[in-house]
Amino acid sequence: MQPGATPLLKAEGLILRPLSQRDAGALGLEPAVAESLLAEAQRGSALLWLLAPNPRQPGFGWIGLRGLDGLHRRASLGGLVRPEQRRQGHMLAAARRVLDYGFQDLRLHRIGARLDPENAAGQALLARLGFQPEGRLRGYRSGADGGPRDVLLFSRLASDAAP
Repeated sequence: MQPGATPLLKAEGLILRPLSQRDAGALGLEPAVAESLLAEAQRGSALLWLLAPNPRQPGFGWIGLRGLDGLHRRASLGGLVRPEQRRQGHMLAAARRVLDYGFQDLRLHRIGARLDPENAAGQALLARLGFQPEGRLRGYRSGADGGPRDVLLFSRLASDAAP
């Protein structure tokens, strides 16, 4: 598995183009979050895409394969769509294309995902994509209020039947 440069991908009515610093700012990502994401991509441990209707229009979300591990052939799926663009099927289409790229082109064996337990829409999306629940990490991260938050784990294997 050699991720290299982030390729341009096409998905049902979307263009997935490499995420840039300017894109991250336009999406309203917190500067520290954007810096961390883009640093991962620069190190080669992440492939990050901007979701846009076409190559010339601004994007409305991002999706990526993070924590790319060639030795164990695994990565984690992550992303976000702006609130006004949610529930329109954009993330489903983008995630299907990114999963295909991960399993077929990068030859990954496992793609995982972590979600907040209150993210019912994200859990439904992962189920539609064929991810299986694996468990809960108690007190895994800090919430907006600084208190501990749990995280739910999901995964899909290349050998799993396609949904």
